[in-house]
Amino acid sequence: MESRLCRWGIAGAGAIARRFCHDITRFARQSKVVAIAARESARADTFAADHGVARAHGSYRALAEDGEVDAVYVAVIHPQHGAVVRLMLEHGKHVLVEKPAVLSVAEWDELTTLAHARGVLLLEAMKVMCFPAWRALWAQLPERGQPHHLEAAFGSQVTGDGKLFDAALAGGANWDVGVYGLWLYAALCRRFSLPACPPVVMRKMGPSGVDLQSWYRFEGAFSARIGAAIDEDLPRHARLEGEGWGLEIVGKWWNPQQIRWDDGTEILMPVEGGLQFEADHLAELRAAGALDSPWLPQAVSRQVIGWLAAAACA
Repeated sequence: MESRLCRWGIAGAGAIARRFCHDITRFARQSKVVAIAARESARADTFAADHGVARAHGSYRALAEDGEVDAVYVAVIHPQHGAVVRLMLEHGKHVLVEKPAVLSVAEWDELTTLAHARGVLLLEAMKVMCFPAWRALWAQLPERGQPHHLEAAFGSQVTGDGKLFDAALAGGANWDVGVYGLWLYAALCRRFSLPACPPVVMRKMGPSGVDLQSWYRFEGAFSARIGAAIDEDLPRHARLEGEGWGLEIVGKWWNPQQIRWDDGTEILMPVEGGLQFEADHLAELRAAGALDSPWLPQAVSRQVIGWLAAAACA
Protein backbone atom coordinates (compact mmCIF):
# COMPACT_ATOMS: atom_id res chain seq x y z
CA MET A 1 0.00 0.00 0.00
CA GLU A 2 1.44 3.37 -1.08
CA SER A 3 1.60 6.37 1.25
CA ARG A 4 -1.61 8.39 0.99
CA LEU A 5 0.35 11.65 0.62
CA CYS A 6 1.14 12.04 -3.07
CA ARG A 7 4.21 14.11 -3.95
CA TRP A 8 3.49 16.02 -7.15
CA GLY A 9 5.71 17.43 -9.84
CA ILE A 10 4.37 19.82 -12.46
CA ALA A 11 5.54 19.77 -16.09
CA GLY A 12 4.96 23.22 -17.54
CA ALA A 13 4.97 26.63 -15.88
CA GLY A 14 2.02 28.38 -17.52
CA ALA A 15 -1.25 29.73 -16.12
CA ILE A 16 -3.00 26.38 -15.60
CA ALA A 17 0.11 25.00 -13.86
CA ARG A 18 0.02 27.95 -11.48
CA ARG A 19 -3.66 27.36 -10.73
CA PHE A 20 -3.01 23.69 -10.06
CA CYS A 21 -0.13 24.49 -7.71
CA HIS A 22 -2.19 27.13 -5.89
CA ASP A 23 -5.17 24.82 -5.37
CA ILE A 24 -3.02 21.90 -4.23
CA THR A 25 -1.03 24.06 -1.83
CA ARG A 26 -4.07 25.70 -0.26
CA PHE A 27 -6.80 23.08 -0.39
CA ALA A 28 -5.54 19.54 -1.08
CA ARG A 29 -5.68 16.93 1.66
CA GLN A 30 -3.59 14.14 0.18
CA SER A 31 -1.32 15.98 -2.26
CA LYS A 32 1.73 18.23 -2.08
CA VAL A 33 3.64 19.94 -4.91
CA VAL A 34 7.36 19.28 -4.46
CA ALA A 35 8.84 20.01 -7.91
CA ILE A 36 8.32 22.13 -11.02
CA ALA A 37 9.87 21.70 -14.47
CA ALA A 38 9.98 23.97 -17.49
CA ARG A 39 12.02 24.04 -20.68
CA GLU A 40 13.96 27.02 -19.35
CA SER A 41 15.54 26.92 -15.90
CA ALA A 42 14.69 30.57 -15.28
CA ARG A 43 10.95 29.92 -15.69
CA ALA A 44 11.10 26.95 -13.34
CA ASP A 45 13.08 28.96 -10.78
CA THR A 46 10.58 31.82 -10.91
CA PHE A 47 7.64 29.46 -10.52
CA ALA A 48 9.29 27.73 -7.56
CA ALA A 49 10.02 31.04 -5.85
CA ASP A 50 6.49 32.34 -6.45
CA HIS A 51 4.78 29.22 -5.08
CA GLY A 52 7.23 27.92 -2.49
CA VAL A 53 8.05 24.74 -4.43
CA ALA A 54 11.13 22.94 -3.13
CA ARG A 55 12.81 21.90 -6.39
CA ALA A 56 12.96 23.48 -9.85
CA HIS A 57 14.10 21.58 -12.94
CA GLY A 58 15.19 23.06 -16.25
CA SER A 59 14.01 20.04 -18.27
CA TYR A 60 11.16 17.57 -18.23
CA ARG A 61 13.62 14.69 -18.18
CA ALA A 62 15.08 15.98 -14.92
CA LEU A 63 11.58 15.94 -13.43
CA ALA A 64 11.01 12.40 -14.71
CA GLU A 65 14.24 11.32 -13.00
CA ASP A 66 13.38 13.03 -9.69
CA GLY A 67 13.05 10.19 -7.20
CA GLU A 68 11.12 12.36 -4.75
CA VAL A 69 8.16 12.75 -7.15
CA ASP A 70 5.29 10.24 -7.18
CA ALA A 71 2.99 11.82 -9.77
CA VAL A 72 3.25 14.46 -12.47
CA TYR A 73 0.66 16.94 -13.66
CA VAL A 74 1.35 17.55 -17.36
CA ALA A 75 0.42 21.13 -18.19
CA VAL A 76 2.36 21.84 -21.38
CA ILE A 77 0.49 22.81 -24.56
CA HIS A 78 -1.58 19.89 -25.77
CA PRO A 79 0.38 19.00 -28.94
CA GLN A 80 3.29 18.25 -26.57
CA HIS A 81 1.27 16.15 -24.12
CA GLY A 82 2.06 12.79 -25.66
CA ALA A 83 5.84 13.10 -25.53
CA VAL A 84 5.90 14.43 -21.96
CA VAL A 85 3.39 11.86 -20.71
CA ARG A 86 5.40 9.05 -22.30
CA LEU A 87 8.59 10.29 -20.64
CA MET A 88 6.95 10.36 -17.22
CA LEU A 89 5.36 6.92 -17.59
CA GLU A 90 8.66 5.41 -18.71
CA HIS A 91 10.16 6.63 -15.44
CA GLY A 92 7.38 5.13 -13.33
CA LYS A 93 5.44 8.30 -12.57
CA HIS A 94 1.68 8.41 -12.20
CA VAL A 95 0.33 11.03 -14.61
CA LEU A 96 -2.58 13.46 -14.60
CA VAL A 97 -2.58 15.15 -18.01
CA GLU A 98 -4.45 18.35 -18.75
CA LYS A 99 -7.27 18.14 -21.30
CA PRO A 100 -7.32 17.30 -24.13
CA ALA A 101 -5.05 14.43 -23.13
CA VAL A 102 -3.68 13.75 -26.63
CA LEU A 103 -4.74 14.35 -30.21
CA SER A 104 -5.45 10.80 -31.40
CA VAL A 105 -6.97 7.57 -30.15
CA ALA A 106 -3.90 5.67 -31.33
CA GLU A 107 -1.63 7.74 -29.09
CA TRP A 108 -3.98 7.38 -26.12
CA ASP A 109 -4.05 3.62 -26.61
CA GLU A 110 -0.25 3.52 -26.73
CA LEU A 111 0.06 5.56 -23.54
CA THR A 112 -2.57 3.66 -21.55
CA THR A 113 -0.91 0.39 -22.56
CA LEU A 114 2.42 1.76 -21.34
CA ALA A 115 0.88 2.96 -18.07
CA HIS A 116 -0.63 -0.45 -17.36
CA ALA A 117 2.66 -2.17 -18.19
CA ARG A 118 4.52 0.11 -15.75
CA GLY A 119 1.85 -0.26 -13.08
CA VAL A 120 1.02 3.45 -12.89
CA LEU A 121 -2.03 5.63 -13.39
CA LEU A 122 -2.72 7.76 -16.45
CA LEU A 123 -5.76 10.02 -16.13
CA GLU A 124 -7.10 13.00 -18.05
CA ALA A 125 -7.72 16.04 -15.86
CA MET A 126 -11.47 16.53 -16.33
CA LYS A 127 -12.08 18.43 -13.11
CA VAL A 128 -15.89 18.57 -13.25
CA MET A 129 -16.10 14.84 -12.55
CA CYS A 130 -14.27 15.22 -9.24
CA PHE A 131 -16.25 18.10 -7.70
CA PRO A 132 -18.28 17.13 -4.59
CA ALA A 133 -21.53 18.47 -6.10
CA TRP A 134 -21.07 16.36 -9.22
CA ARG A 135 -20.46 13.23 -7.16
CA ALA A 136 -23.62 13.97 -5.17
CA LEU A 137 -25.58 14.34 -8.41
CA TRP A 138 -24.09 11.09 -9.71
CA ALA A 139 -25.54 9.28 -6.70
CA GLN A 140 -29.00 10.80 -7.17
CA LEU A 141 -29.39 10.37 -10.93
CA PRO A 142 -30.31 6.65 -11.02
CA GLU A 143 -33.31 7.36 -8.75
CA ARG A 144 -34.67 9.79 -11.35
CA GLY A 145 -34.20 7.57 -14.37
CA GLN A 146 -32.42 7.69 -17.70
CA PRO A 147 -31.63 11.14 -19.15
CA HIS A 148 -33.16 12.04 -22.50
CA HIS A 149 -31.51 15.34 -23.42
CA LEU A 150 -28.47 17.44 -22.49
CA GLU A 151 -27.73 21.09 -23.30
CA ALA A 152 -24.27 22.37 -22.39
CA ALA A 153 -21.79 24.88 -23.77
CA PHE A 154 -18.40 26.33 -22.93
CA GLY A 155 -17.56 29.52 -24.72
CA SER A 156 -15.79 32.80 -24.10
CA GLN A 157 -14.53 35.67 -26.21
CA VAL A 158 -10.77 35.27 -26.39
CA THR A 159 -8.71 38.26 -27.49
CA GLY A 160 -5.32 38.30 -29.14
CA ASP A 161 -3.67 35.92 -31.57
CA GLY A 162 -2.05 33.35 -29.29
CA LYS A 163 -1.89 29.56 -29.43
CA LEU A 164 -5.68 29.18 -29.47
CA PHE A 165 -5.67 30.71 -32.96
CA ASP A 166 -2.69 28.72 -34.28
CA ALA A 167 -3.69 25.74 -36.42
CA ALA A 168 -0.17 24.28 -36.14
CA LEU A 169 -0.65 24.04 -32.36
CA ALA A 170 -4.08 22.36 -32.63
CA GLY A 171 -5.80 25.57 -31.62
CA GLY A 172 -9.49 26.29 -31.88
CA ALA A 173 -12.64 25.80 -29.85
CA ASN A 174 -12.93 22.07 -30.51
CA TRP A 175 -9.67 21.02 -28.89
CA ASP A 176 -9.60 23.70 -26.21
CA VAL A 177 -13.13 23.69 -24.77
CA GLY A 178 -15.21 21.23 -26.80
CA VAL A 179 -13.69 18.52 -24.67
CA TYR A 180 -15.71 19.64 -21.62
CA GLY A 181 -19.21 19.14 -22.99
CA LEU A 182 -18.27 15.97 -24.85
CA TRP A 183 -16.83 14.51 -21.64
CA LEU A 184 -20.06 15.33 -19.81
CA TYR A 185 -22.16 13.56 -22.44
CA ALA A 186 -19.87 10.53 -22.67
CA ALA A 187 -19.76 10.15 -18.89
CA LEU A 188 -23.55 10.23 -18.66
CA CYS A 189 -23.81 7.61 -21.40
CA ARG A 190 -21.44 5.40 -19.46
CA ARG A 191 -23.35 5.96 -16.20
CA PHE A 192 -26.58 4.69 -17.77
CA SER A 193 -25.04 2.13 -20.17
CA LEU A 194 -26.37 4.08 -23.17
CA PRO A 195 -24.89 3.92 -26.67
CA ALA A 196 -22.83 6.97 -27.57
CA CYS A 197 -22.76 7.41 -31.34
CA PRO A 198 -20.49 10.07 -32.90
CA PRO A 199 -22.00 13.55 -33.08
CA VAL A 200 -22.95 15.59 -36.10
CA VAL A 201 -20.55 18.55 -36.05
CA MET A 202 -20.93 22.09 -37.38
CA ARG A 203 -17.99 24.48 -37.25
CA LYS A 204 -17.43 28.19 -37.70
CA MET A 205 -13.92 28.69 -39.04
CA GLY A 206 -11.69 31.71 -38.51
CA PRO A 207 -9.15 33.35 -40.84
CA SER A 208 -6.21 31.58 -39.17
CA GLY A 209 -7.62 28.16 -40.01
CA VAL A 210 -8.96 27.17 -36.59
CA ASP A 211 -12.57 26.71 -35.55
CA LEU A 212 -13.93 29.68 -33.64
CA GLN A 213 -17.00 27.64 -32.75
CA SER A 214 -17.90 23.96 -32.86
CA TRP A 215 -21.37 22.59 -32.23
CA TYR A 216 -22.01 18.91 -31.61
CA ARG A 217 -25.44 17.32 -32.03
CA PHE A 218 -26.14 13.84 -30.68
CA GLU A 219 -29.30 12.04 -31.72
CA GLY A 220 -31.10 8.96 -30.44
CA ALA A 221 -32.61 7.99 -27.09
CA PHE A 222 -30.22 10.37 -25.31
CA SER A 223 -29.84 13.46 -27.44
CA ALA A 224 -27.61 16.45 -26.81
CA ARG A 225 -26.61 19.83 -28.15
CA ILE A 226 -23.14 20.87 -27.04
CA GLY A 227 -21.35 24.08 -27.93
CA ALA A 228 -17.76 25.32 -27.82
CA ALA A 229 -16.51 28.80 -28.72
CA ILE A 230 -13.46 31.02 -28.44
CA ASP A 231 -15.10 34.05 -30.08
CA GLU A 232 -18.31 34.39 -28.07
CA ASP A 233 -19.54 34.13 -24.50
CA LEU A 234 -21.98 31.22 -24.39
CA PRO A 235 -24.47 30.37 -21.60
CA ARG A 236 -22.65 28.93 -18.60
CA HIS A 237 -25.34 26.70 -17.15
CA ALA A 238 -26.09 23.15 -18.30
CA ARG A 239 -29.52 21.55 -18.62
CA LEU A 240 -30.28 17.82 -18.26
CA GLU A 241 -33.74 16.31 -18.72
CA GLY A 242 -35.36 12.90 -18.40
CA GLU A 243 -38.87 11.47 -18.26
CA GLY A 244 -40.73 13.67 -15.77
CA TRP A 245 -37.62 15.40 -14.42
CA GLY A 246 -35.10 18.07 -15.22
CA LEU A 247 -32.21 19.88 -13.61
CA GLU A 248 -29.91 22.82 -14.14
CA ILE A 249 -26.26 23.03 -13.17
CA VAL A 250 -26.22 26.67 -12.14
CA GLY A 251 -23.40 29.05 -13.05
CA LYS A 252 -20.24 27.60 -14.56
CA TRP A 253 -21.35 24.01 -15.00
CA TRP A 254 -17.72 22.90 -15.40
CA ASN A 255 -17.14 24.08 -11.80
CA PRO A 256 -20.36 22.56 -10.38
CA GLN A 257 -21.37 23.84 -6.97
CA GLN A 258 -25.14 24.37 -7.26
CA ILE A 259 -27.48 21.93 -9.00
CA ARG A 260 -31.20 22.69 -9.00
CA TRP A 261 -33.84 20.06 -9.77
CA ASP A 262 -37.08 21.28 -11.36
CA ASP A 263 -39.03 20.03 -8.32
CA GLY A 264 -37.22 22.57 -6.15
CA THR A 265 -34.72 20.28 -4.47
CA GLU A 266 -31.12 21.35 -4.68
CA ILE A 267 -27.54 20.22 -4.31
CA LEU A 268 -25.52 23.09 -2.86
CA MET A 269 -21.85 22.36 -2.19
CA PRO A 270 -19.72 25.52 -2.54
CA VAL A 271 -15.98 25.00 -2.59
CA GLU A 272 -12.76 26.97 -2.88
CA GLY A 273 -10.24 26.17 -5.57
CA GLY A 274 -11.27 23.20 -7.69
CA LEU A 275 -8.22 21.47 -9.13
CA GLN A 276 -7.35 19.89 -5.78
CA PHE A 277 -10.15 17.36 -6.19
CA GLU A 278 -8.64 15.65 -9.23
CA ALA A 279 -5.19 15.60 -7.59
CA ASP A 280 -6.51 14.06 -4.39
CA HIS A 281 -8.53 11.57 -6.42
CA LEU A 282 -5.37 10.34 -8.12
CA ALA A 283 -3.66 10.22 -4.73
CA GLU A 284 -6.44 7.98 -3.40
CA LEU A 285 -6.23 5.67 -6.41
CA ARG A 286 -2.45 5.48 -6.12
CA ALA A 287 -2.71 4.53 -2.44
CA ALA A 288 -5.16 1.77 -3.37
CA GLY A 289 -2.97 0.43 -6.19
CA ALA A 290 -5.59 1.17 -8.86
CA LEU A 291 -4.72 1.57 -12.54
CA ASP A 292 -7.92 3.32 -13.66
CA SER A 293 -10.56 5.61 -12.20
CA PRO A 294 -14.32 5.32 -11.73
CA TRP A 295 -14.62 9.11 -12.13
CA LEU A 296 -12.04 9.71 -14.87
CA PRO A 297 -12.14 6.38 -16.74
CA GLN A 298 -9.64 5.92 -19.53
CA ALA A 299 -12.41 4.57 -21.77
CA VAL A 300 -14.30 7.88 -21.61
CA SER A 301 -11.13 9.82 -22.44
CA ARG A 302 -10.62 7.49 -25.40
CA GLN A 303 -14.13 8.04 -26.70
CA VAL A 304 -13.93 11.82 -26.36
CA ILE A 305 -10.51 11.99 -28.02
CA GLY A 306 -12.00 10.11 -30.97
CA TRP A 307 -14.88 12.56 -31.27
CA LEU A 308 -12.55 15.56 -31.03
CA ALA A 309 -10.18 14.16 -33.64
CA ALA A 310 -13.06 13.47 -36.04
CA ALA A 311 -14.52 16.94 -35.45
CA ALA A 312 -11.15 18.52 -36.21
CA CYS A 313 -11.40 17.03 -39.70
CA ALA A 314 -15.07 17.89 -40.27
